[in-house]
Amino acid sequence: MPEILHQLVIDVPPGAVFDAITQQKGLSKWWTTDVRAEPKVGSIAEFGFNSRAAVFEMRVVALDRPNFVRWHCLVGHPEWSNTDITFALSGRGGGTVLRFAHRGWESSEGILAQCSYDWARYLASLKSYLETGSGSPHKGEK
Repeated sequence: MPEILHQLVIDVPPGAVFDAITQQKGLSKWWTTDVRAEPKVGSIAEFGFNSRAAVFEMRVVALDRPNFVRWHCLVGHPEWSNTDITFALSGRGGGTVLRFAHRGWESSEGILAQCSYDWARYLASLKSYLETGSGSPHKGEK
């Protein structure tokens, strides 16, 4: 099955990266401003885009602070259904190596390539948010 893979180094400790990808406030600073999420296994995180024309619901499947986060996509674009998103974090010096994966795609056709590009942009936004205090999230407009 096709998958999206990215790796980057963020110059903050793994705990700070973990918080930014699990807590509502952090997520709203780098991915989308329209977010409802809590760092609790079994909870459903909701991410809105384009004035909620697109809403993604992710079940929080695994949280291992500060090392690992896994979501399972329940609702959103049809090609995202039943895909899994993981963030694997490891320390390097005073920073973090983030290994991102979006797996379970049925095909490499369709929106996979666009999503890979978008994930790269949002991961750069995460890095910027954590290193400078300013990310570039989608303005979700609730």
